[in-house]
Amino acid sequence: MSKIYEALRKAEHERERVRQETAHPAARTVDTLPLDAADEEYQKLRASLTSIAVPSGLHTILVTAPRHGEGATTVAVGLASALAKERDARVLVLEANLRTPCLQGLLAADSEVGVAEYADGRAAADALPVRVESLNLSVITAGAVPSRPLDLEFLDALLTRLRAQFDFVVIDGPPVNRYADASVIATKVDGVILVVEADNTPVVEAEAAKRQLDKVGARILGVVLNRRRSYIPAVLESLL
Repeated sequence: MSKIYEALRKAEHERERVRQETAHPAARTVDTLPLDAADEEYQKLRASLTSIAVPSGLHTILVTAPRHGEGATTVAVGLASALAKERDARVLVLEANLRTPCLQGLLAADSEVGVAEYADGRAAADALPVRVESLNLSVITAGAVPSRPLDLEFLDALLTRLRAQFDFVVIDGPPVNRYADASVIATKVDGVILVVEADNTPVVEAEAAKRQLDKVGARILGVVLNRRRSYIPAVLESLL
């Protein structure tokens, strides 16, 4: 995490400088990394993960962030898409963020039932996965947002079934520092990836998220440094 903390501190200083520049007529625009370069970074992340997948039994991966809006869903989909490019790899994205789900809209997945319906017994596990051919993967969306928090114990049975069907299950989880759900899910998976946003996540939030994951005994695979600007050397600092 030390490199991530250093990058976030640089981002905090640069963010203040950019604020001052944008208030001036000569303000400049800092471009983000091109999409093809971002895709290459996801491939690097995939390579790092698959290098430890076989010996360690890494099949279920939770992707989460300290707070809302730091790009965990995008990273989860990007990672799953990269994993799906492996020949014959069976990959599924599971939306376990039942607080603010957005996966169905992001992937245009034609899904009538999801995790919420499975949790209350209105849908069978076999009815949940929806194929997204353009990405060569399957997806299970959150379904109808429940009016009250769900007991996540149902995930044990669901993940057991999914492990038998898919080589990798990438789980889009809720923010660690906002809801207890992420900590619960972290205890049920093989590994956790923490997403922090280069120009947004305060260092204290990143540190708090890591402490919480450590507290529940989560296996932190690494950290994704998301949405970098030109003063940060890489989009993804993965598996540190």
